[in-house]
Amino acid sequence: MEFIPDKPALLINGNLVVADLHNGIEFELYRKGATVPSQTGEKLERLKAIVRETKPEKLIILGDLKHNFPVTSRQEQVEVPHFLRELLEFVPRIVITKGNHDGSIERLVPGGVDVVDEFIENNVGYFHGHKKPSAELLQQELILCAHTHPSVLLKDIRGNIQQAWIETRVKDSKTKVLVVPAFDDSTRGSAANNTDPIGPFLKRMIDLENADIYLLEGSYLGNLSELKV
Repeated sequence: MEFIPDKPALLINGNLVVADLHNGIEFELYRKGATVPSQTGEKLERLKAIVRETKPEKLIILGDLKHNFPVTSRQEQVEVPHFLRELLEFVPRIVITKGNHDGSIERLVPGGVDVVDEFIENNVGYFHGHKKPSAELLQQELILCAHTHPSVLLKDIRGNIQQAWIETRVKDSKTKVLVVPAFDDSTRGSAANNTDPIGPFLKRMIDLENADIYLLEGSYLGNLSELKV
């Protein structure tokens, strides 16, 4: 397993893994009264650069490729297929493990893209993390998940929140868990050392107290229990 320095992305078994892109989030902001230009193109260029550099066999997106639910916005109807087609120019296969924001995404994906609830390969399980995983997924050596947009609140005068990797285990199990930070850096999520996690898997099934926390640039901050603020 190889973390991409300063990026919310990793390589494992020849696969590039990212999560929580939330393409189309600008439509929700518009409905709330804020006009923000689409950031989908910027995210696409960032991801294409990583794909070109790493040359993965597959791109695995751990859910929430799109943002709006239960209704898919016109913006997403246009941008999501284009986003995926552009990536398929550089990677032969894309797997999306469906997230809670990915309602009806099957209607938007071109050929070469698989949409699944879970994906298992080489003793590694992949899923979004918003619901309880299957028994088969829990039997793998490692589970990669997302959903919570992991970050950490640093103890400085500004109360700085930084994206982070969370590494731990399933409770009463040898199965390792890695929580992947969001590729959409406008949604920092909740700081793991200051708020409770969301979703049944992260809230009740993993050992957060003994989790190790790493920043995107590689710094090891320590055990989560030592970082509480």
